[in-house]
Amino acid sequence: MKTRNPFVKLTICLLLALTTTFLVNIHQVSAQPITDCSKIVTDTYITTTNSGEFGSFRGILTFTQDGNVFGTTSNQSAAPSPLDQSGVPSVQPFGNIQGSWKCTSDKEITSTAFNFWYPTATLPGLIARNDVRMTFDPKNGIVQGTGTVRSFPLKANPLNDQAPVRGTFTVTGERVIPGQ
Repeated sequence: MKTRNPFVKLTICLLLALTTTFLVNIHQVSAQPITDCSKIVTDTYITTTNSGEFGSFRGILTFTQDGNVFGTTSNQSAAPSPLDQSGVPSVQPFGNIQGSWKCTSDKEITSTAFNFWYPTATLPGLIARNDVRMTFDPKNGIVQGTGTVRSFPLKANPLNDQAPVRGTFTVTGERVIPGQ
C-alpha cells in the first residue's frame, strides 16, 4: 500500500477546486467596465462656445483627476450686458461654472455643472444647469462637445427638478500646454 504526503493531497484538492470554480462555472458573468479616460481628460482647455441664445464666447475649462469640472467664460459679468431691442439684457450676468464629470468611453465624458445667474432690475436670480457630452482627441489635444442649458428658480432643486431647455451650444477647445 502506497502512502502519499498529506500536503500533496491537500495541494491537488485545492488546485482542482479552484480550477473547477473559475474555469467550469458557466454562470459567471464578466462585466466590461468603462475604460478610464481620466488620463486624457484631466487638464485645462481654452475653449470657444457657440450658442444661438448666448452668442459666441471664449472660456477656460479645467477637468480634475477626481471628477470635478471648473469653468469661467468671457461673457460673464457682474453687470448686465447691453440691452436688446426689448430692453432686456442680452446675457444675464452669471458666475463661474462648477460641477462633475465621468467617463462614458475611453475618449468621451458627460458632465453636469452649475452656475448662478445674478438678479438684475428686471430678471430674478437663477441656477443654471449645463449638461454636456464631450469627446477628446489626446493626440492633438482637442476637445469637442455639445450641451444644453436649463435654468431653475433659486429655491428649486436642479438635480431633481425638470426645466425646459433654455439653450443648446457647441464647444471646442485646445489643451493648455505649459510654456507654449
